[in-house]
Amino acid sequence: MPGKACAVLVLAALAVAPNPAAAVGVRQHCVRPAVVLWGDGRHDDTKALQAWLDGKDALWGESGAPVGATIAWHDFLLSSAIYIEAGSGRTLDHFRFYWPQRGEVVTGATIRAGRDPNRAPTMTGVRIVGGDRSEGKPFSLPDLTPNPHEAPCGVS
Repeated sequence: MPGKACAVLVLAALAVAPNPAAAVGVRQHCVRPAVVLWGDGRHDDTKALQAWLDGKDALWGESGAPVGATIAWHDFLLSSAIYIEAGSGRTLDHFRFYWPQRGEVVTGATIRAGRDPNRAPTMTGVRIVGGDRSEGKPFSLPDLTPNPHEAPCGVS
């Protein structure tokens, strides 16, 4: 059993060893994980679409190209509710949202969230099939506090 004890000691030594980068004053370069949207109606885009609607940058899954502030002519498979906040500057044109578990489909000509956080997003030509009467209606949210668990760098 000396081989196992030795391996445990080496792992224990590595766990308490000082970080060499910190010792020499090297700054850690952190890159946020990419938000990847597919918009093909086959991949679940719920989290990525919500992140994009919240103002985070996103890339298209197929091409790797930046999404930009407007999405047009895409279908989104979703598994939970999405929220379009005022002030994000995001626009959806000629889109389709589909929730297969709920049998709900939302199609539209345009949903536009301007830059003014006090002005509700506007919708034109939006059709909701299978949803309840409260859907697609503006409502106020309390000011959200930043998520302390959303660190800019990986934490181990």
